[in-house]
Formats: sequence, structure tokens, C-alpha cells
Amino acid sequence: MLAIDEHLFEIDEAIDEVAKAFLALDTVQAYLEIKRTFLADTALQESISDFQDLKQSYEEVKDYAAFRPEVKELRRQLLQKKRELDLNSTVSALRQNEVAVQAILADLTQEISAVISPTIFVDTGLPLAPHKSHHQNCSKGGKRDV
Repeated sequence: MLAIDEHLFEIDEAIDEVAKAFLALDTVQAYLEIKRTFLADTALQESISDFQDLKQSYEEVKDYAAFRPEVKELRRQLLQKKRELDLNSTVSALRQNEVAVQAILADLTQEISAVISPTIFVDTGLPLAPHKSHHQNCSKGGKRDV
């Protein structure tokens, strides 16, 4: 059972301070600005909606591609629309800013986990970050190192 004492309040205050400092970072502010731009761009949002509709249509019929030649054309349209979205400068900037914020969050998470134990592995989800097996101890005959 969690005991509510002065330490819990100190932890809560520390979390608030970390959150405020995080939100004040230039990288986070840049991300929030590009996200506002992304959401405010009605033409882009309509294009994304069209892409999602096209993708849904393709998903419904892709299993019948061998029997229905029009599915190949639908797939071509889908890939063309995806490429158009991928090359959009706002979408590209949003993705780059998302990765920058994710890297900051990963560093922060690793620092916090290292305070608890340096052996804790944090999967950052970043494309070039190291990845460990979730069950590396299980390969030793089912025994764990203690």
C-alpha cells in the first residue's frame, strides 16, 4: 500500500517542475508550433482524410487483387497519395520535430531509470537506438541471474 507522506508530495512537486521545464524547451515549443500549423492546414487535413478513405477502401478489397484488376489501380492511387503526403513540407517538419521531442523524452527516461538502477533498459523507440531482447535472461535454461 502506498503511504502518503512528505516524500510523495516532494516527488509530485518534482514531477511538476520537470514537466514545466520540458514544455519550456525550444524543441518542444517548435514541435507544438508545427503541430498547430499541421492541424490548422485544412487542405492538408482534407488530403489526409482522403488518404485514409482510400486506404480503407484498399484494405477492404486487397485480398481479391488476383480476381479484380481495379484493385491494382487502387493500390497505385494509394501509394501516390502516400508519397504526396510524405513529401509535404509540413508533414515532414512535424515528423522531424516529433523525433526530436521523442529523443529528449528518451534521454529523460533513461536518466530517471538510471537513478533507480543502471541495469534498467529503456526502449526509446528511436530508429537508431540500441534494442535489447525482452527475455535475455530466459535463454539460460530458464534460470535467472540473481
